[in-house]
Amino acid sequence: MAALRGSLLGLLAAVPVALLGGCALSQPRAPLSDAAVLLAGTPFFAQRDFLCGPAALATVLGAAGADVHPDELIAGLYIPERRGTLQVELVAATRRRGYLAVRIDETEAAIVAQLEAGRPVLVLQNLAFRLRPVWHYAVVVGYRPDEHRWVLRSGGEPELATPRARFAATWSRAQNWGVVVLDPRSPPTALPARNYLQAAADLENIGAHETALTAFRTALGAWPDEPAAQLGVANNLYYLERYPAAVDAYRALLTAHPDDEVAVHNLAMLLLELGRVCEAQRLVKEAGALSGALIDTARREVAAAGGCAGVAT
Repeated sequence: MAALRGSLLGLLAAVPVALLGGCALSQPRAPLSDAAVLLAGTPFFAQRDFLCGPAALATVLGAAGADVHPDELIAGLYIPERRGTLQVELVAATRRRGYLAVRIDETEAAIVAQLEAGRPVLVLQNLAFRLRPVWHYAVVVGYRPDEHRWVLRSGGEPELATPRARFAATWSRAQNWGVVVLDPRSPPTALPARNYLQAAADLENIGAHETALTAFRTALGAWPDEPAAQLGVANNLYYLERYPAAVDAYRALLTAHPDDEVAVHNLAMLLLELGRVCEAQRLVKEAGALSGALIDTARREVAAAGGCAGVAT
């Protein structure tokens, strides 16, 4: 069956821990928010040399409700020959523990929005130069508008106050990469639907269908008219072999979005699998105005299933 596909794209970077001495940078002119925010309850794990990745991930996983220590993550994250951790591995480790790793938009305002929603943000920084990078993971836990500073869990500092201009420069040199970690039952407050749904689809793609189903149902609570969320619910019900519920979910999607080619194809295939040939034929007949590769496949499969009394051909 066709399903939502895709994966988070990250900059493949080895990430050693090193701190760059500060230099004078101009202060931004306007604050991002009028109110200071500090997520003081965020866990803190001092980052050992070359192990900022496991420590940063344990920090945001802990904030999302997981009981995890950086030492438990090192074996699956640390790459000795690179002396660091790849972003793709951080995201994969998050999924393996049943949580979503959701990319935020590449703006400082997006970081503030997540802090105000109660979520620390794991960021990648380049603390040196573009041609001679010094990669570092940190976790943003606060913002002080009156001081033009971010507050980071970074290195050995639980509340490293970093000038906003300096942070913006180091983050920009790492392509403004940042993620938040969510329990799949937690509302996706202040997150773009596309980014959240991609993270849910990544869970589906690795076969974590129960967790993906929960995430897509959470998405439907936030974006009830979003067809990708409805499709995700239906697909994962199918993968979990809850076939009657999957049929109902596909039909609900097609009631709201009758031109959804993927839903027509998937429902037709499921009906054939269940031996409900008449319903499958009726479905593709009612989709007569639609065209596309998936619709053509559905029509061929339904035709190959043989005739059905009561359905005009």
